[in-house]
Amino acid sequence: MGGEHLKTFFNQGRRNFMGKIKSFFKIKNRWPYLLLGLLIFVIGTVIIDLIRISEYKLYPKKPSEKINLQQDQIYYDLIHEVDDLDWSRLDGTLKYITKEYDCSDFRLVNLVRILYDFESQIPEETLSEIHNTIFGFRYWWDYPGENSMCYWSENHQILFASAEYLIGQRYPDTVFQSDGHTGREHMALAKKRALDWLEMRWKYGFTEFFSGVYYKEDIGAMINLIDYAEDEELVKKTRIIMDLLFYDVATQNVNTMFVSTSGRAYTGNRKGGSEATLGGLTNYYWGDGKEINPGMMYGMIVTEKYSLPPVLIDIAKDTNSVVVKQSSGLDLSELKTEGYYGEDNKSMMMQLGMEAFTNPEIIRNTISFIRSHNMFSNEFISDFKFMDFSLIKWLRLESLIARIINPQTNGVAIQKGNTYTYKTKEYSLYSAQKYHPGTYGDQQHVAGMNIKNYFSIFHTHPALEEGIPHSSPNYWVGYGYLPHVAQDRNVSLAIYDIPNKKGLMEMDLLDYTHAYFPAMEFDSVILKRNYAMGKKGTTYSALISYNPLQYKENTSDNLIQKGKQTFWIIEAGSQSDDQTFSAFCERILNNKIEFDPEILELTYESQDRKYNLNFGGDFLLDNEKMNMEYIRYNSPYSQTAVKPDSIRIEYNDKYLFLDFYNLTRDF
Repeated sequence: MGGEHLKTFFNQGRRNFMGKIKSFFKIKNRWPYLLLGLLIFVIGTVIIDLIRISEYKLYPKKPSEKINLQQDQIYYDLIHEVDDLDWSRLDGTLKYITKEYDCSDFRLVNLVRILYDFESQIPEETLSEIHNTIFGFRYWWDYPGENSMCYWSENHQILFASAEYLIGQRYPDTVFQSDGHTGREHMALAKKRALDWLEMRWKYGFTEFFSGVYYKEDIGAMINLIDYAEDEELVKKTRIIMDLLFYDVATQNVNTMFVSTSGRAYTGNRKGGSEATLGGLTNYYWGDGKEINPGMMYGMIVTEKYSLPPVLIDIAKDTNSVVVKQSSGLDLSELKTEGYYGEDNKSMMMQLGMEAFTNPEIIRNTISFIRSHNMFSNEFISDFKFMDFSLIKWLRLESLIARIINPQTNGVAIQKGNTYTYKTKEYSLYSAQKYHPGTYGDQQHVAGMNIKNYFSIFHTHPALEEGIPHSSPNYWVGYGYLPHVAQDRNVSLAIYDIPNKKGLMEMDLLDYTHAYFPAMEFDSVILKRNYAMGKKGTTYSALISYNPLQYKENTSDNLIQKGKQTFWIIEAGSQSDDQTFSAFCERILNNKIEFDPEILELTYESQDRKYNLNFGGDFLLDNEKMNMEYIRYNSPYSQTAVKPDSIRIEYNDKYLFLDFYNLTRDF
């Protein structure tokens, strides 16, 4: 068919088509046809999307069978000059990293140290296997490839950046087969992310505030940068943020036990005990001086490039009664004004570092991020594929759906902690003041008390019954619904408002709260109606509830309080304050309490002080409204604003001066 014939053919087709369109619009009752066409379009689009979504591949986040990981012990053995090292012990680690299972970045910490400190001792065959592993690894979410590693939480971000930078620095001219970048190019990419991460910690503190779990991972990543990075800016800024991390630990620690209110805590981080010592580092720095066991923080033992400022050690040992107020992280409502609301890499580091995925404020960013980085195959976030429908995207329905459904995953988001800690030589009492009361919780820990360095007590609303397997939230980790907590010195008040109807995607809705109050750990316990009072050494504690308390059957540590609109009060005491335990108990039993479960208002009077808390409202002390929004540091040791120019920490004629942007660290 020639060109003229084609032209004639298409012109005729155009005229016929336009004629049919004109005829259609001459039909008086054309709406049924329009609706039918729209319905066909919608159904067709949904079917096409369903076919596409069904073809997403899912990568496992963990191996089906346990893999023997010995990189930490091998590094420890090399440091201690163990003879006849069996390098095949590294095979499991290399297999794990090559498969890109979740937490591969944890395994890279000491593998990097082995390469930097002992590469000359590695047999050629093993070194070749290491190279194949590290040059084929996917170091960040926007590099080619797919897996089910968690890149996004605060600790993972610096772990990936640290490993990528240092491996790139070690092999600057090598082309990494995973993405085609040279080591030098990887250095530049990782340095930008590391500096962004460090600056966010400088400006706002740690999102995973006071976490006895995840501070360990931060330390492992940072000590490697301090020890091996050749970039002055990166090293100096990392030292500064390491200091701030240990300031957190020092101010929240009691006699080497590091347990406090936290953005992310598990059972052990709430119950405390001898293991709650930041992997042994609190003992090492201000306890008995014993070295920590092999692990990703072992670099702290052998480093010659980082020393803990003495003022932080003195703060950790301070036995005076002190109030430490602090602001850590951001609220979702602050992301836009602070410049972290977009879909750029830095903004997503902040948003996903908060573990904010399904919250209405940012869910559209989340889905766009997952879509653009081929992460529907990631087992952690694969369920977002059910939101990957074209109509949802075109009509911008993501936030509306998130508000209507209000999924329990909204509670995963770690928002700003305005934290209050009252610390004495006998105990510490701690709270996250007014931390989003009435919303879901996941791994947050908003109120508790340390009984010296023996153990802790706390209350919570369990998200699931005991024994039901779920990482978080569950029976002892996180919350079904967060209470409204307010504290002043040795008294902490909490009101729970648990709804009558379970949410659309809620796992369960239990009609009781409970407390960890281990009778077997106390020297003496008195349980009387809605009072539980305990003595351990010279430390006294009281738990007061609205409804009667009783230990769960076959337990001596799990106090149950039935009811949905309830309160818990924790009051701390000691021999120096009350003399005898019996005097403490008598005083507590005579304190005046009023609670209105309809309007959720609690009033408590103790030691000539009147506390009043209204759920979702104000906290009054002696009829004066208390401010629950804190500056960055407000303590006897430091007065520092949010987004500071510099930070000065002082105690016992010692000081630490930090200036992040001018690379100044003086102590």
